Amino acid sequence: MKNLHESINGITEHYIELCKNVDRLFRINMDMLKKDSFDRWLYGEAKLVEDMINAFDVKIKETSIMSIARFQPAASDLRALITFIESSKMLERMGDLLLDTLVLMRKIEKKEGNMGRDFGILENFLIKIADIFQKYIEAFIEKDEKKAYVLLGMDEEINEIRWEIDTVITNQMKEDLKNIDAGVLMLLINKKYERVSDKIKQLAMSSIYNFSGENMRIVELIEKEKHKNEKKEEVEG
Repeated sequence: MKNLHESINGITEHYIELCKNVDRLFRINMDMLKKDSFDRWLYGEAKLVEDMINAFDVKIKETSIMSIARFQPAASDLRALITFIESSKMLERMGDLLLDTLVLMRKIEKKEGNMGRDFGILENFLIKIADIFQKYIEAFIEKDEKKAYVLLGMDEEINEIRWEIDTVITNQMKEDLKNIDAGVLMLLINKKYERVSDKIKQLAMSSIYNFSGENMRIVELIEKEKHKNEKKEEVEG
């Protein structure tokens, strides 16, 4: 670690590798959804990829903290290092969620009913979320603030799709009680995919903070509080 900029460049390389490993877990999930049965080979690969994600997460955090302590960086570089620490944690959590969904798929295979491998609707949802993640990686590499802002607007669409899928699954459970056990697990997978999407939104917010210094989480909290107060005034009025 010769100087601060060399340190940040090294962390950036590790961060991109971390993103690539999370993207690999997206691909493994997609491949598993297409299978007629649970693929133990894919699951074993996913476990290995998760270990790599955890290792990169630890490396990024340690190097970032060490750089802050050693170089006492100015505002823009400090923002970058803080963003790396926060974002690597979110990517690590995405890895956990994507591995959890594979475990749920294995459980579904053992359940009764006709929903055992009916994963098409989940596959399409995951493809959309994976595409959003690719757009985040592009925004990060290109340091494109506008692309990061576009990602924030996709959150509502993802939530709508998730509820549509929940409705389809719930209706199948109502039509045949044998579908209940598998259906509950599919609802959990759907929820985890939606949570993965939430993490991508947080990554986009962190990128905007890194690029411009604008803390989107504070802006979001202010907007929520404003909306809450407006609702309260309507009720009282």
